[in-house]
Amino acid sequence: MGHRLIVTIDGPAGVGKSTLGRRLAQVLGYRYVDSGALYRTVAWQALAAGLNLADHEALTRMLADFHPDIAADVQGFQVFVAGQEITPELRTPEVTQASSQAATRPQVRRWVGEVLQRLTRDGGVVAEGRDLGSAVFPDAEVKFYLDADLATRATRRQREWQDTGGAPGLTGTMKDMAERDNRDQNRTLAPLTIPPGAHYVDTTNLSPDEVLALCLAHIKESKTARAAGI
Repeated sequence: MGHRLIVTIDGPAGVGKSTLGRRLAQVLGYRYVDSGALYRTVAWQALAAGLNLADHEALTRMLADFHPDIAADVQGFQVFVAGQEITPELRTPEVTQASSQAATRPQVRRWVGEVLQRLTRDGGVVAEGRDLGSAVFPDAEVKFYLDADLATRATRRQREWQDTGGAPGLTGTMKDMAERDNRDQNRTLAPLTIPPGAHYVDTTNLSPDEVLALCLAHIKESKTARAAGI
């Protein structure tokens, strides 16, 4: 078996990171890891417990005793709390909003980072998020940064929410996403940025198949260069 890479996919919401991540993992036979789902899991738990994410001490206590079960493999990424799968609940607007707040808390980022390191220690991983190639796995062999225009991203997010109910209209979704972009890009701790050495992919006018083919070509190129000792 050849060297098993760590592949990172970063970018803002609605650019197709999850779709690409799952499909790359299936094609490569790698484990798929969704870092955003981990932040959402913390947010879900905080909401379920009625915890204020701004309460530093209460949040720290919660994380110390919070050990969800995670199934991360070629088939996808699932999260279980107390034996209950909560994965479908992680994409609701409420959890999405709270996860953006959770991601600004240092203790949450440490908790997520520790979980990510455990899940990826043997390589053979496609990991997607917002700071993986820049902060969590700066030495990853292949990095991608996906982007798309705001209207396209908001429309995609609306489609994700159509079965959950409670989603704002398109204008509201665009406003929420723009505000989150601003928070992610300007936060002091691990801001959203294009990682050094990352392949930039604008998915606005590309189909999922086209994005997959482009990224697979970059991965093949990286593997060929590694095999040649370049």
